[in-house]
Amino acid sequence: MADYYQIGEEPAADRTATVLRLSGELDINARDELRATLTDALAEHEDVTVDLSAVTFIDSEALGALIDGYNSALDLSATFRVVGATGAVARVLTVSGSQAVFDGALETPDS
Repeated sequence: MADYYQIGEEPAADRTATVLRLSGELDINARDELRATLTDALAEHEDVTVDLSAVTFIDSEALGALIDGYNSALDLSATFRVVGATGAVARVLTVSGSQAVFDGALETPDS
């Protein structure tokens, strides 16, 4: 079966930050890879941004992986952002209350 989602990473030049660019449909089939990618990114970088601008669908399993990433970032005192959600993906994040949590992460002072 062909993958209908992609996860790309663009580390910053200073290697303290990275952007994960997700695309396609994120569902239970993407969950484990997404969770592993987030874990790896947080182990290597202090600042992780997840760009959802090319994601067309997200279900509760993939959303759970993002929330796990957010919680891991809190444990590591890392910065974690979820940006670029539009359409149905933005609605899922808003209705679930997740976008408010992710946006709140931007307001957390460095400790």
